[in-house]
Amino acid sequence: MELIKKTFRFIIVPVLIFTCTAAAFSQELDARGRSYVQGLESYRNGDWTGASLFLRQAVASPVYSTADSWYILILSEMYAENYTGVVNDADYFLSTFEDSGLGPYVSYQKGRALHYLGQNDDAVIVLSDYCHQNPGDAMYPSALFWLGECFYDDYNFETARALYEKVVADFPENEKSPDAQFKLDLIAQREREQKLLYLLKMTGEEYLSSREEYEKQLREYQTEDLVSLRRQLNAANQRIKELEAGAAKVQVPSASNGVSDEEMAALKAKARQIQALLDEKNGGM
Repeated sequence: MELIKKTFRFIIVPVLIFTCTAAAFSQELDARGRSYVQGLESYRNGDWTGASLFLRQAVASPVYSTADSWYILILSEMYAENYTGVVNDADYFLSTFEDSGLGPYVSYQKGRALHYLGQNDDAVIVLSDYCHQNPGDAMYPSALFWLGECFYDDYNFETARALYEKVVADFPENEKSPDAQFKLDLIAQREREQKLLYLLKMTGEEYLSSREEYEKQLREYQTEDLVSLRRQLNAANQRIKELEAGAAKVQVPSASNGVSDEEMAALKAKARQIQALLDEKNGGM
């Protein structure tokens, strides 16, 4: 904003002088003239909405519909964030005042307004034309920055970075240089975050793969243990049945079969232990 005011002091200051002089005979002015004076007063005081309103009324009269008046109106709308109004009035200005020296600056404001409206493709065209035709202008670094903003908002970070770097490297004293550096830092941070997310993703996939393999092997081991225990239990139970059947057939004490009561008790105790292990493992699964 400050740069614009300095650049166009030759417009604003004479107009304000006229404003102060006109105050003495404002009663003699017609309605459009009073709106014109009030619009300039509002602009000087930073009342952008008021300036837009009064200047809009003033330029309806051919007397006040000049390139200077329209440009101040466009600036007022820009500061008031009436971006649609900026675009519409810029189009009117560029078609009506084709030979005005203010044309490039109107194009610059139009490009910014299009960006704020989210119409970045159109903004790039307008701002690129401005930069191509006015490489030595005071607003050129700012135009580069706003071009970078258009690409940044559309996630074209490589192109945006190149534009920001040019602003920082070639125009370090420009008011947009710190903003450009800030955006470069954001792009660098985003790249670091993307790399970290990629590493986390790869690590996570490896972890899941390892976990799945571990659980698979654990299930296999558990299954093998169960099968082995069942075999041992079946073998023990089968042996107990055989011994009991043999003892009953010959109708003699178990010792006559070569198996003492202590051995039979131990065999049954082992069977009970195996059954307990099987119950525990089945419960854990």
